[in-house]
Amino acid sequence: MLDNHLLEKLSGNVAADIRRRLKPFDFIHGDILAEPNTVIDRMIFPRSGLISIVVELDSGDQIEAGIVGRRGALGGAAIFGAEHHLHAAVSQVSGGAWSMPIADAKDLASTSAQFRGLILAQEQYLLAEAWQFAACNAKHLVIQRLCSWLLRARDEAGGSELLMIQENMAKMLGVQRASVSMLASQLQEEGLISYRRGRIHVSDPEGMRDRACSCYRTLGEQHEHLFAGRTRRNIGADRRHGDGPAEGPSLD
Repeated sequence: MLDNHLLEKLSGNVAADIRRRLKPFDFIHGDILAEPNTVIDRMIFPRSGLISIVVELDSGDQIEAGIVGRRGALGGAAIFGAEHHLHAAVSQVSGGAWSMPIADAKDLASTSAQFRGLILAQEQYLLAEAWQFAACNAKHLVIQRLCSWLLRARDEAGGSELLMIQENMAKMLGVQRASVSMLASQLQEEGLISYRRGRIHVSDPEGMRDRACSCYRTLGEQHEHLFAGRTRRNIGADRRHGDGPAEGPSLD
């Protein structure tokens, strides 16, 4: 198992080809995986953990504009002509990932419509996410945003428990730590989450969806729409890889 949803959507010989190009690495909370105006030299496919794409203000505050977890990838814009990262990418939850040189990613994209289509869908989703975050931050209540964020983070990290302190959540939401502490206590009293020593467990996902703003549902619909049918839609257009069974070394 590759433990990354994008990679696991690939099939045929392209799946075997990409396995030979991947290198594993681990990251811990606080690791900077990309910086503004630096060259995009690799694609990162998280297997676990959580990466935030953040916009840094003149004050030094960092506001989250996107989340990348095991459903997505970082660095795909280079396939479509981008040369530099626009914003920083910082690890919020420790985890592991696959890394692939950007030259290899471009080579795969040039020969596999399947791979190229998946990365295009991912880049479109990141853009939709940034737009939705901007609207959400402007209009929705903090408790709604917190519930929505916890649900999105849960989806991307692939588990009901997150290792994250309230201070970091407050930074990503652009609010005071005291606000997050008060609201997290409220959600815990309602039985929606449990919080202990930096471990946040979503105890009642359905209840959290009821408290979350509409942005969580909207982004879920966007993700489903963008990736619907992407698994096999473009296999016939691949010029080199074909649609035979995947071969090559396992990366379990």
